[in-house]
Amino acid sequence: MNENAPAIEHSEDGKLITCFLPKGKALDVVRALHEEKGVNTANVTSGRGQGLVRSISYGKWAEIEVLHVTVNTAIAEDIFWYVFDKAELGLPGGGFIFQSELLRSTPFELPEIQEES
Repeated sequence: MNENAPAIEHSEDGKLITCFLPKGKALDVVRALHEEKGVNTANVTSGRGQGLVRSISYGKWAEIEVLHVTVNTAIAEDIFWYVFDKAELGLPGGGFIFQSELLRSTPFELPEIQEES
C-alpha cells in the first residue's frame, strides 16, 4: 500500500439499484438522472439475456443493457421509482429492476469544469 496515497472514504449507507433494459435505453436514463436528479453514480454494461417469461423473448437471445445506480439510502426509494418511470419498466418487455443494500461503497464526485471563454 502506498503510504502517500490519500485515504479513501467509504459509505455504509447505500443502496444499489440494478436494471436490465432493452439495448439503447440505459444512457438516456443516466443522462436524465444527472440532469434532473443530480445523480452521477451510474454505470452501464451490456450483455445477452433472455426474457423472464417465454412470452417476452420467445426463446431468443437479445442484447441487453445493465444499469447500476448507487445512491444513499435516504433517496433510494425516490430514485428507484424515477428510474422505473424513465426506463418505462412498467411496459411489456420494458425490463427488470431491483434494489439491494450495499455493505460498503466508495462515494465519488465529478469535478467542476470551467467553461472555456
